[in-house]
Amino acid sequence: MQRQKRKVLSGLITLTLLVGGVVYLFASSAGEAFEYYKHVDEVMANPSAWEHKHLQVHGFVVPGSIKKRMDKEHQQIEYKFMAVNCGKEIEVRYSGTVPDTFKDRAEVVVKGGLANGRFDANEISAKCPSKYQARPDGPAATLCTKGDVNVETAQAVAK
Repeated sequence: MQRQKRKVLSGLITLTLLVGGVVYLFASSAGEAFEYYKHVDEVMANPSAWEHKHLQVHGFVVPGSIKKRMDKEHQQIEYKFMAVNCGKEIEVRYSGTVPDTFKDRAEVVVKGGLANGRFDANEISAKCPSKYQARPDGPAATLCTKGDVNVETAQAVAK
């Protein structure tokens, strides 16, 4: 009877250690893979809450804000621009090749992290500016997306 109890106890301990090890490995490695998807206005409402977290930030390129320079040490072009959504802006920095659609008023999603009030991107994707924009020469504050609804497009359709 004692021998049988020891075998069961030994089996339970082994199983617990095995499951615990797998859970630990998953939790420690998966933490780096998780990213939050937020709009610029959501992040800038409380930037300190998002510092040093993996983020994807959605917004629009502020017209006239794109600056670029050559990083001679890394042989890459560095981009600095402002992204806006619903009146809130964030400075974005990115080094590398940008898509052809990256230009003023383009809808962008940048991946990276927020540090010291600036977003350091390691990946960027951009959509063409919409042909349904209500005011193509209007202020950047009119560029606004809430979830799946682009406010500017909704205003244009309503007119």
